[in-house]
Amino acid sequence: MRKAVNHIAKTVYWVETALAVFIILTVIISGFNLVQRLYSMLVTDPTQAYELLQGFLTHVLLLVIGLELAMMLIKHTPGMVIEVMLYAIARKMLIYTTNTYEIAIGVVALAGLFAIRKFLYVTKIDHVEGVVLSGMTPVKDANRITGLHIPEDMAPTLGDLVLKLAADEKVNSGNVYRIGNVEMEVIKAAAGIPEKIKVTELTDSPH
Repeated sequence: MRKAVNHIAKTVYWVETALAVFIILTVIISGFNLVQRLYSMLVTDPTQAYELLQGFLTHVLLLVIGLELAMMLIKHTPGMVIEVMLYAIARKMLIYTTNTYEIAIGVVALAGLFAIRKFLYVTKIDHVEGVVLSGMTPVKDANRITGLHIPEDMAPTLGDLVLKLAADEKVNSGNVYRIGNVEMEVIKAAAGIPEKIKVTELTDSPH
């Protein structure tokens, strides 16, 4: 059962990666339409230029949102979710908003996201308190978020690394594993698969 769940988790990860690649390829192909739109603005009567410019900006912002969405699927970090929402709201405000109250709502929404980004989300979290990450978080992203140096050549994700350290032992909530000066506590596990892992820097490396 544990192996089956692990295979499913890995499959989901690779499917998300494939979707991200597909989105990037779609953005690249759609980018050629920007050249056509730009040419249309140059040869069209100036009285229609506003509508063409609006369509051009709509297309550009949609491509940007597509790229941010692809990055979100690959990185699985809260920061990328905030970036996607920021661009989506900005696109709505710049292209489709016409009423004053809609602009006010958009400004409040943007202000709320910036406040979350500034006060509730940080790229590097205090090592002493630790940080809880998804088991699907790539090890390299975990290192970037926490500022630690978890070996990246042992496993692709934190969950895989815990399973490797556990060997044949069943992984349960509350299990603690150490590698170097890093402690990984399983906060949540399902069918032996670590779903949430608390990563903490040890002040003294274990003997």
